[in-house]
Amino acid sequence: MRLLSDDVRMRVMNALHWDLAVPRDRLNVDVENGWVTVSGTVDLPYQRTCAESDARNVSGVVGVTNLIRVAETQWVRRQPEATAPLSRH
Repeated sequence: MRLLSDDVRMRVMNALHWDLAVPRDRLNVDVENGWVTVSGTVDLPYQRTCAESDARNVSGVVGVTNLIRVAETQWVRRQPEATAPLSRH
């Protein structure tokens, strides 16, 4: 069964490799009896969805557990300067 799992894992990794929306270097793939577990971190929610979809569409996959986390954005909305206390001269 291990050989079959390795084959499915390689096919899932190949599918992720060809999907340019997915940061494949930040994802891990494990397979047990055709059940795929994808984990890691992505920047955007759609990347998480794309990776799961890619894995589901691979022949030999019976199910997918998506443990991919979306990183907290580094985009912080600047607070308006008006909230700072005013100083008088």
